[in-house]
Amino acid sequence: MIRKEQRVKLKEVLGYHYTDGVLKILKEKNIKSRNGKPYGSSMIRNVFNGLNENEDIENAIIELFIRTQEDIKETEEARNRILGIT
Repeated sequence: MIRKEQRVKLKEVLGYHYTDGVLKILKEKNIKSRNGKPYGSSMIRNVFNGLNENEDIENAIIELFIRTQEDIKETEEARNRILGIT
């Protein structure tokens, strides 16, 4: 379960439009609900906000967090290279 203090840190990095990214990761890993259908945005938001527990969705949120942090770092490094900042 995602705790409140974790949610604050996740939201700092992911912002408010994270569900598409989580859905993409779930699709990549072919993770579906119990009845074989893809999860919806509302279920992802419920898990993110601590209303539901789902380990697969929580792991996808964390994976998106890691990917986003890596993208931010790469962008910052590229900008510094272009601007000659070390």
